Amino acid sequence: MEVLELEGTSYTPKVVFDLKNKVFEISGDSRPEDTHTFYQVLIDWLSKLDSPSVQEDLKFKFAFDYLNSSSSKFIFKLISCLKNLESKDINFSIDWFYDEPDIDMKELGEEYAELADIKINLISVEV
Repeated sequence: MEVLELEGTSYTPKVVFDLKNKVFEISGDSRPEDTHTFYQVLIDWLSKLDSPSVQEDLKFKFAFDYLNSSSSKFIFKLISCLKNLESKDINFSIDWFYDEPDIDMKELGEEYAELADIKINLISVEV
């Protein structure tokens, strides 16, 4: 699969989806002008993952500084896509990083885990 790499800006997160090097990361601020167009590219990439192309467990890292409400909806869609990997017999884990004092970001990770019925590792980062 092709590597999906998007440079972060002040409005969009950095994205690296690299199956060969086992790097799956979304980080930074997320408040794109056209949220649907931005995140649909990521959703389409994830939907192409299949068992024969995945030989090892995958580890997804989410580390947002800020998410607007529109982005939040699409992050949930991404997490739902990850949940669908279970039906393809693809093993994965999700790490949700949040700044220690940012309780809202921690609770958002907890909410995603509950809504998607998926395990998300909540990781506090000291600022």
